[in-house]
Amino acid sequence: MVAVYTVHGRIELFLPASHSLKERRRVINSVKSRIQNLFNLSVVDTSDDQVWQRATLGFAMVSSSFRGVQETLEAIDRHLGGYPEFEVIDFKYEYLPAVSD
Repeated sequence: MVAVYTVHGRIELFLPASHSLKERRRVINSVKSRIQNLFNLSVVDTSDDQVWQRATLGFAMVSSSFRGVQETLEAIDRHLGGYPEFEVIDFKYEYLPAVSD
C-alpha cells in the first residue's frame, strides 16, 4: 500500500526595509526561488499589491512519507529565520487526508 501525504499552507512576512512594490517583489521572488529549489515544493505570492512591507506566500507539498513532510516543514521554518530582509509573522499549514491504494 502506497500512501500520499499532502500539506498546504501560508507564510506571512514583514519586510521593514521595503519602501516600494519593486523592492518587495525583489525580496519575495528571491525567497520563492530559494524555497522552491531547496525544498521542492510549489510556492506562490498571494500578497496584496498595495502593501509594500507585508507579503504572503502560499505553498503546497506532496510526499510518500509523513515523516518527510514534517522534516521539510521544520527545515523551511529554520531556513526562513536566516533572512535579514524580513521577519516571519506567521507560518501556518494544514495536512490534507492521506490518500492510499
